Amino acid sequence: MSLYRIGVLLYFRSLDGRLLLIRRRKAPNRDLWCAIGGKLEMEMGESPFECARREAEEEVGMEIADSDLLLRCILSEVDYEGTGHWLMFIFAVEKRLACLPSDIEEGEFGLFEKSELPDLSMPALDKSILTDRILNENEKGLDLMHAGLNSTEDPNSMQIEQSIG
Repeated sequence: MSLYRIGVLLYFRSLDGRLLLIRRRKAPNRDLWCAIGGKLEMEMGESPFECARREAEEEVGMEIADSDLLLRCILSEVDYEGTGHWLMFIFAVEKRLACLPSDIEEGEFGLFEKSELPDLSMPALDKSILTDRILNENEKGLDLMHAGLNSTEDPNSMQIEQSIG
């Protein structure tokens, strides 16, 4: 097993602006509400944008183009849940969902208002990045972040290394 993982997270919004999340049935993040996403197929040389398009089709059933993807964050995370070191490309998807996707093997989908997020069971780091950066209407740039070993328990220890834009 590799100690390194590269993946994408996709934040979709509905036509009325609600956020799409999935309550995962599998580890990591079992029983938590998370963004849609997955690991790059590195053996095939898949890029983060190619992975994002594939995951959107597989999990949400939506075809998207690179122009629908706004790269908002690149996150380096140290040994998340003992699964290895992660490099995550976090995208806001500008193409809106017309309806709630059907549940999949990975989990069940839900649409949420921003005001509902504080009460949801979500990974603490995801909740922090999502509410402070991704859903902040005043923030449109790209953040480069580093989450150290204790960031899962204490999202405030996460470091914003650089913000561009």
